[in-house]
Amino acid sequence: MCGRYELKAKARDLNRHFPQLHLGQGEMPQMVEMRPTDSVLMITRHNNGHLGSKARWGLVGSFLDQPPRSPLINLRSEGLATKPFYSKILKRSRCLIPATAFFEWPSVSGRKQKMRISQPNGETLMLAGVFDHHPDAGTTCAILTTAADATISRIHDRMPLILGREESNFWLNEYAEFPDDEFAAMLQTPSQCALLVETIIEEAPSPQLSLVFA
Repeated sequence: MCGRYELKAKARDLNRHFPQLHLGQGEMPQMVEMRPTDSVLMITRHNNGHLGSKARWGLVGSFLDQPPRSPLINLRSEGLATKPFYSKILKRSRCLIPATAFFEWPSVSGRKQKMRISQPNGETLMLAGVFDHHPDAGTTCAILTTAADATISRIHDRMPLILGREESNFWLNEYAEFPDDEFAAMLQTPSQCALLVETIIEEAPSPQLSLVFA
């Protein structure tokens, strides 16, 4: 599961990571913490390099007559290649969604507690995503999820599908026929990405800000 994520990376950091990606800082999302329906940054393959563009977070398939009330922000990776409509999106429209962290809210002593998950070295995570173009909703995307690893399973049974450099290249490559078996094997391989889980203590709102004026 991934219902919110963070992107604090600078455009120059992403440009160093991806060949021929020429992002300007003005092209980066204005908000640091991304929420469903926000306009988010996605990276796709473009000619011999990469392209950064915006998509609304919450997938609306082009096969739908009209946008649903609750677009899909996450898609389960397992079995996706065999689903009638979403398999077509998987095979033709894959992207990477960069994030410096993602968040979960496990229940602790009966209360939801915000947890921030990131790499210990602060490097940007590359989340596997898919996107589509709908005549009414525009370009939209979703993050793929997989079974939680040993670190995340303590707070949730699902996590975003995080890709390393080689896996990212595989994900963005163009194929005459999508390699279903390689995709399935990738899902069976434990992620090599070490993750750090931190508790976020959110400050209570100021009493002055809570006043209701007649």
